Amino acid sequence: MQSRALRASGTGVLVGVLAAGLLLGTGGSAGADPTASKVPTVAAASRYDGQKLRWTPCLSRAELPGLPAAYYRLECATMIVPRDWNAPTSGADVRIKVSRLKSTKVKKAGMLFTNPGGPGADGADLPLLMISAQRKKLMAGQDIYGMDVRGTGGSTNLSCGGVTNLTVDPRVRTASNIDLILDSAELTAKACDVAGGALRPYVTTAQTVQDVDLLRRLAGQKTVNWLGFSAGTWMGAYYATTFPKHAGHMVFDSNVEFTGTWQTAVSRQALGFQRRFEKDFAPWVAKYHNVYGLGATPKAVLASYERLRARMTPDTPVEDAVTLDDVIAGTMYAKAMFPDAAAALSDLNGFLRAQSAGRYRTAAKLSASVKQRVAALDRDGLRPFSSDASSAVFMAVTCQDTPWTVNRDTLVASSAQLGAKNPLIGWSTLNQPCAFWKRSTTTAANLIRPTGRGVPEVLMVQSVHDPATPMEGAKEAEEHFAGARMLTVKGEGDHGLYAGGNSCVDRKVDAFILEGKLPAKDVTCLGTAMPDPGFSPMRAAGVPGSAVTNPLLALRQISELVH
Repeated sequence: MQSRALRASGTGVLVGVLAAGLLLGTGGSAGADPTASKVPTVAAASRYDGQKLRWTPCLSRAELPGLPAAYYRLECATMIVPRDWNAPTSGADVRIKVSRLKSTKVKKAGMLFTNPGGPGADGADLPLLMISAQRKKLMAGQDIYGMDVRGTGGSTNLSCGGVTNLTVDPRVRTASNIDLILDSAELTAKACDVAGGALRPYVTTAQTVQDVDLLRRLAGQKTVNWLGFSAGTWMGAYYATTFPKHAGHMVFDSNVEFTGTWQTAVSRQALGFQRRFEKDFAPWVAKYHNVYGLGATPKAVLASYERLRARMTPDTPVEDAVTLDDVIAGTMYAKAMFPDAAAALSDLNGFLRAQSAGRYRTAAKLSASVKQRVAALDRDGLRPFSSDASSAVFMAVTCQDTPWTVNRDTLVASSAQLGAKNPLIGWSTLNQPCAFWKRSTTTAANLIRPTGRGVPEVLMVQSVHDPATPMEGAKEAEEHFAGARMLTVKGEGDHGLYAGGNSCVDRKVDAFILEGKLPAKDVTCLGTAMPDPGFSPMRAAGVPGSAVTNPLLALRQISELVH
């Protein structure tokens, strides 16, 4: 799941953190949508169910030569869906980009739907992860599908007008600064209302799960297995609740608190990111003080970060403290990013020292190094079409699915409380467009709360130090979703675990998807080892160049299956 600190105003770091956070109150409950049980007319259903998907290669050898041959097996098609499933004959149709990786062995294979989360992350490329992670048994037994959900990627795009990220430091608590941030959040919500046009009210989970079920029907499958990461766990819970007879083996990896509201789900993020920063990142950096020079103890590393943050100005390689918070918080999603993050901080520290000493030639060299490293961490250049489609969809779903009970006063109070305890992103929870969102309850915005009753058993996979979807929320979801079984990964904080190099997780997930074998209750796996200094995800992926030419990197966004 993304963090609001990076995405609220439409731009930021793709690996980013979306922290919208401990907002006073629980946010209410997700009420039953009075229109949710409506069924499209026979004529309307026939119109969409009768379409034939034209599958063509997703990746062109001419445009992207030199990739492993298996990558070119991924096929893409465009699926047409109604703008509003509750009134399918009204409004313009929506185009949905879908993908398919056909089974390597079975002619009539099962269907596995994959979703990377966000909500709003492009998912059509996600099946490629199974190739890069060499999930041969899974690829042999399943046709693996992906989708750019409505509003994003290669589907009909949603936009908030390209509003830019406000880089005003939320730690400055003057009345004028607080008003500026809140005014910006309100203007972001208004921009989304205007720029989103007729599509905006229909970018919701209630509509998207209907899109997924149409794909199931067009694929000729009775049931659909599920592999959802992050916010894909929320979508999976609602798909199973909406279509219990068509839910197969459901795997939820890195779990949103899907039995509550988006407000309660994101309320835990400030704690999650701070814990990851303090308990995993800082000790790792301290271990390699001889490499990075940022402190020999975790406490010293945290103090070093605060000193660096305090010195950010338009004249430094990272122009403001907010951007530094965003970039570093974004790297908390995956320990593979720790070396690059630590190196960027080390170079930034060297730049400031050289600048203070008047060594301008050295300072200029270090400045270029910092900018290069920070650019490598910022993956936001991958969006086609609407440049803010992903963040626009994120806000549309999280602000519209379930109610928010916040206002200016509660945002000020809760962000101050969070900031004092969890400074990395806690203060930035002041910037919350959902507090000002024009939410319509007449356009299938509400959902029926998932309980798990009448739904097949699901497998939840969760790391103990997950920053974006903390363990506390996952436990709440497990407790309130009948039939949920959690696989806990200890000594781990990565967000998005399956197909990420943990053989214990991979084996248990494969066994459930392919054979329906749930692991024993309270089963655990151990996390994978921390990286060594100098490790680079780009080099480890084995493909030189930008993330655009590296499907593995583009998919995982390193830190976010992320979103």
